[in-house]
Amino acid sequence: MGIRKNRSKQCKNSAQNISTWRLTQRSRAIHTMFYGLATLASMTVVAPFVYAADTVQVQPALKHYDVPAGPLATRLNDLARAAGVLLSFDPALAEGKRTNGISGDYALSDAFAKLLTGSNVEAVAISGGRYTLKTLPIASIPRGAELNATTLPEVRVSATTSNKETAYGPVTGYVAKRSATATKTDTPIIEIPQSISVITRDELDDRGVQGMTEALRYVPGVVVDNFGYEPRGFEYILMRGFNGTNSANFRDSLHQLTEGLFYASFISEPYGVERIEVMRGPSSIMFGKGDAGGVVNRVSKLPSRDALREIEVRVGNFNRKQVNVDVGGTLNEDRTLLYRIVGVGLDADTQVKYPNGQGTSLDRQYLAPSLTWHPSVDTSITLLADVLKNTSNASPFFLVAPNGVLTRTMAADPGVVKYRQSQGSIGYKVEHHFNDTWTIRQNFRHAQTSVKVREVNAVDYLEDGKTLLRSATFSNERVKQTLIDTQLQAKLRTGMAEHTMLFGIDANRADLTLNALVSAVTPTLNVFSPIYNQTIPNPDILAADGKQRVQQVGFYLQDQVKFNQRWILTLGGRQDRVKTVHNDVPQGIAETSTQSAFSGRAGLTYLASNGLAPYVSYAESFVPQVASTFDGRLLDPSRGRQYEIGIKYQPKNSNSLYTAAIFDLTKTNVATPDLNPEHLVLNPFASIQTGAIRSRGLELEARTELTRNLNAIGAFTYNDVEVTKSNDIDLDKVPPRVPKTTASFWLDYKPSEPAWQGFGFGSGVRYTASRFNDPTNSSSLPSFTLFDAGARYESGHWRYALNAANLFNKQYTSTQNTFTHFLGTQRTIIASVKYRW
Repeated sequence: MGIRKNRSKQCKNSAQNISTWRLTQRSRAIHTMFYGLATLASMTVVAPFVYAADTVQVQPALKHYDVPAGPLATRLNDLARAAGVLLSFDPALAEGKRTNGISGDYALSDAFAKLLTGSNVEAVAISGGRYTLKTLPIASIPRGAELNATTLPEVRVSATTSNKETAYGPVTGYVAKRSATATKTDTPIIEIPQSISVITRDELDDRGVQGMTEALRYVPGVVVDNFGYEPRGFEYILMRGFNGTNSANFRDSLHQLTEGLFYASFISEPYGVERIEVMRGPSSIMFGKGDAGGVVNRVSKLPSRDALREIEVRVGNFNRKQVNVDVGGTLNEDRTLLYRIVGVGLDADTQVKYPNGQGTSLDRQYLAPSLTWHPSVDTSITLLADVLKNTSNASPFFLVAPNGVLTRTMAADPGVVKYRQSQGSIGYKVEHHFNDTWTIRQNFRHAQTSVKVREVNAVDYLEDGKTLLRSATFSNERVKQTLIDTQLQAKLRTGMAEHTMLFGIDANRADLTLNALVSAVTPTLNVFSPIYNQTIPNPDILAADGKQRVQQVGFYLQDQVKFNQRWILTLGGRQDRVKTVHNDVPQGIAETSTQSAFSGRAGLTYLASNGLAPYVSYAESFVPQVASTFDGRLLDPSRGRQYEIGIKYQPKNSNSLYTAAIFDLTKTNVATPDLNPEHLVLNPFASIQTGAIRSRGLELEARTELTRNLNAIGAFTYNDVEVTKSNDIDLDKVPPRVPKTTASFWLDYKPSEPAWQGFGFGSGVRYTASRFNDPTNSSSLPSFTLFDAGARYESGHWRYALNAANLFNKQYTSTQNTFTHFLGTQRTIIASVKYRW
């Protein structure tokens, strides 16, 4: 596609049973609107959460309490600990809810009431000085009733249920139990016959995540930072050995184009997401064209009736200064109109420095407003938009000298280099329940980005072994992308089978333009003794003046069938049509291609009574190709086919999820050179579709709350990738930058001792095995192990944190090629202060 750049995250039942509370007709209506059967099912699990105090004491009339804002279940136990009483309750009553905290002198009953404000739950004293939780009385409401001034109690119940976990909203802790990425329906992860990982907002905050790829460092099957430290916002990802930089990038289940004709790429701001969902393996059944490795879906922060407001200041090494703001709530008395505004301001230096000591910088401004309207309990309309400006003068391309030495010299020049990007989007999400059976949803987004790049690139070395020929490149690039996805969902019962059926049609149109100039005369550079800030003439040779339009339309059908509450059969099929028109005047390109593909998926899951869920699945993917045969015919799409066998384990009455999967994934129809002499005479660049890449492996993941105060994330990947068919030099080789083994472990501990109340500590380790640098596997880079750590303290409305990534400042190289090598991310230290209200 034109000029390309080199880029490739309860305790057990006590003897005392706590009965499950029943939903009234009104509560059922609200639940059906937002979460359907999934939430009702989750409420049948009764798992008392018990905190046994060291001693049960008679409390004075008033006592001073400092309980910070945070997850309701955690803060309730903090209060019980401080009061010296025993509190036991069904965790479903607090699941997914947060509290603003308390600070001051209270009687215990008043302290509980203050902490539970807005939760629709009250604390009740029972025998022996113990306490439990009960739901407040709820009046009934028929489906279809409008929310207005005469039905305010109904709105209060809706706010309560909106705190329950769904596939689209926040999660308390590190363990999400639901996802919509794999099926586009709100489904328990344990019922999905494919590997899914969810990184929650709590995990992102505890780890002090600063970038999107940094968020994925503790996920199995995913390799990030393939080209080392990236100061410009590009997101390099490998998934199960396949490039996911472009095809894996999704936001709110709509694709984000991240590989334009040159440098254009939509950037994601991690502070603007509520959660990140990673589905590994072919995904074309839901999303159309995409490579075989999987997708990464960023779920945006959206309005909430009981949203916590916060402002945060971050400072760190490399002169980092950042301000984050997240505010929201209701705009009217009946709480049907909600808003949220998320903003980021960043001013920082980067780790990229020239040999003469000149540094580089990164500036970013981000604003994301959203508005939700609930005209009735059956309808939700959300408008969302964002704007982002990103400017950097860092060029992370360090030179490899002719003698093989990895230098700290850069081909670029500090007086020239500039990456300037402005992007924005506007969209909507609409959902309407016709009745308990039928629901319609539509998601829409129009996004565009403008990227201006000034860069100086390496061309070749002279015979003296030290002088580098260079060429300056100035480019202006623009991308417009419009997407719409319409879904009709039906929940039906036929005999003993329960069906969740989905009918959908989506469309994706991308218009790309590029104008690039290069220079014929650029001053040379001595790789061992570079001189910078030379006068470099503006480029004046037209290298590219291209336009490309890609249009995709897909129709899909899916049925999730549950038999006898034990067996789940997931079946789906999709037909896609992709049309590409590409024109580039200087290069003499004028191509039009139309390609079609059918993709399917089938999976079978068994839900055992002890929380085990073994599954088996088959899934397909496709990617259109731009290569052509000797006679000019464009090649058919490459195809991905995967067989996966796995098991998921969600112990009863616990906040844990364990997964294990083995997979056999093959990508076929891969373009490889046509070596037929007769064909080479007609077209020396001719290709044929006989190439194949095989990826086999094992993935293990644990996301678990080991105790009330101890969370852990563990991941292990063994990935054997090989080019099994090719006419090129890569036959029987491992693709570049693909490690055979990766492993990671993160542990987060919150002390329970009164003296340490409010403190939290986290630490992690990441291991990446050796990787080959080139298709022939002639050189490789050694394995490396990195350590991360964090500490925090919460008191009332305040949260203080200190996080370090690559704690011991391990120096390593991520990859290298003929002229350049890419340094790994150095130690980053971030201190933050956050105020919530």
